[in-house]
Amino acid sequence: MAVPEASAKSIAETITPRTESPTQRAFRRFLRHRLALIGIFVIAIIIVLAIVGDEKAALQQNIKPGYINQPPSAQFPLGTDAIGRDVLARTLVGGRVSILVALISVFLATLIGTAVGVVAGYSGGKADSALMRFVDIVLSFPVILVLLVVAALVGPGIFTLVVMIGAVTWARGARIVRGQVLGLREASFIEAARVVGVSDRTMIFGHILPNIVAPLVVFATFGVASVVIFEASLSYLGLGVQPPTPSWGNMLNTARSVTVLERYWWQWVPPATFIVLMVLAVNFVGDGLRDAFDQKAMSER
Repeated sequence: MAVPEASAKSIAETITPRTESPTQRAFRRFLRHRLALIGIFVIAIIIVLAIVGDEKAALQQNIKPGYINQPPSAQFPLGTDAIGRDVLARTLVGGRVSILVALISVFLATLIGTAVGVVAGYSGGKADSALMRFVDIVLSFPVILVLLVVAALVGPGIFTLVVMIGAVTWARGARIVRGQVLGLREASFIEAARVVGVSDRTMIFGHILPNIVAPLVVFATFGVASVVIFEASLSYLGLGVQPPTPSWGNMLNTARSVTVLERYWWQWVPPATFIVLMVLAVNFVGDGLRDAFDQKAMSER
């Protein structure tokens, strides 16, 4: 008796199940992480709102009595500040600035950390020892304290903020990368490539770096959440993004006044809320990525 074609196909798939690549398996595990998906949704909404924010309205001042320190209304959904600027527009545009500072700073930190970690792990010996001692020294300093001192000495500004955050937050990434490279050096495919005479450049860019992308992505994701807080802290203290350019941090600076804190809540609650939502969402995504790329979990069917 002939077996129907559909049944034969099902039997064949049962006998020889379709195999998944590690990336596909990680993606499937990530999609099961509900908090991570919620985090992506929240981040997407915040980014869209930041993009559509009206920069002109965020900077436009109106010191007429009817526009200063106005509570939320139909005309100004989040009210106005002490010089009549639209708080909603400033919050959205401020999110654009804060997110860009975070992304560029994390990219710079990841780039520096990857370079140092790869050189240390791949070279070994005295180079590894010297670089790791330098990393230990960098990690021994409180990041926020170093940022405050550098900002006070160099002067505030967006460019300064991006460079100095990237320059002091790379060390943890370097340690992660170095550990990954040390493990890969003993892998069979690296030994095989070394035996056939593969150059160091090809070994690093063709074999090592592609295999450490996962931990780097996780490091960068959590780094974004940390940098959002660093930017907010420095701008709150007046050493970060400078007015009139809005950022979530320098909008919180108004809350240093007891009068604003108690009477004009709409001037500081919106940026504070966005900071909390952004940090939570990024951390949720980071947790999802970490679980998805976990080596023990990846080995499970």
